[in-house]
Amino acid sequence: MRAAVGERVAGPCRTSCDHLTLRATQRGEYLADSFAARCGSTAAAVGLMDGLLVSGSASATLLRESNALRNRRSSGGRAAGEAESGLWERLAAHVESIPASEYERQRRRSAVRGHSVDSTHPPTHLRRSRLLAVAALPAAVTVDSARDAVLRAELSGARGVVARRVLNGG
Repeated sequence: MRAAVGERVAGPCRTSCDHLTLRATQRGEYLADSFAARCGSTAAAVGLMDGLLVSGSASATLLRESNALRNRRSSGGRAAGEAESGLWERLAAHVESIPASEYERQRRRSAVRGHSVDSTHPPTHLRRSRLLAVAALPAAVTVDSARDAVLRAELSGARGVVARRVLNGG
């Protein structure tokens, strides 16, 4: 009973706070986009926006991978370790295979439907347009091949853990 009463009070308060802070939250997203462009380049930040538009396709690929592993397990097929080891490479190959026309279609669809990551983010097409409206910036942070190897080695354990969770439906 107390929880229900608390939610009746807290719910409207939370909604009011969301409305009061929405503009500041969205401004923060635009500032974060500008910072991303300064760090990794305008082209990379715009590429991230495009990636958000096709994230559904990436999610579907991960779901297919999870279902395929489940089917192999039930039929005594390939071990999970093999599926985990190449998951990220298969996902990257899938995303790279998405044609430019699909990105363009998703950009047009985003502008019509107002795609955004969630209710606190500005629409993705507006974020993308804002990045392209100013002079393109080169990457301020770059990674050479030696540093890339160190980063890959450092993240290899986490890649396996996350791959296992994804493939097990988590």
